Amino acid sequence: MGGRLHPHRRGLATTLAVATLALGTLAATPAAADEAADHAAILKAEQDWLTATESGDRAALERLLHPTFVNISPLGGMRNRAESLSAGPPPPGSSQTLTELKVRTFRDSAVVTGVNRYRPNAKAKPTDVVFTDVFVRTPHGWQVVSSHNSIRPAPAER
Repeated sequence: MGGRLHPHRRGLATTLAVATLALGTLAATPAAADEAADHAAILKAEQDWLTATESGDRAALERLLHPTFVNISPLGGMRNRAESLSAGPPPPGSSQTLTELKVRTFRDSAVVTGVNRYRPNAKAKPTDVVFTDVFVRTPHGWQVVSSHNSIRPAPAER
């Protein structure tokens, strides 16, 4: 037959191909929906973390920071969860804005990269702090286990 299918087998092959495509689409839809929900939950956790840090909301920080949390500061210092929880809020009049957020999920873990634009006061020049945060899914929701921060040089310095 040299690569040509009998009409009966061609119909069967077409039916199998359509069924496989349909099943693949059905199987992919919940995963895509779950991934979108995970991304939304993780982005919300990032914003909640920033808001809790700015306001000094210890209860929210305790929910967000995993018991094994470690933070690496832009200058290379390391803080564990207890040290992070005991840190005070930023100075009054300062501001932080998250930008360039990208989330990648891997089942029950996720990596977020982004930029935290920090101003110590309204008149100050902003400092961009690039970061990588690692989250894990726990029975209590997504929690951050690690955060690494680096100061982004000004464009002329890059």
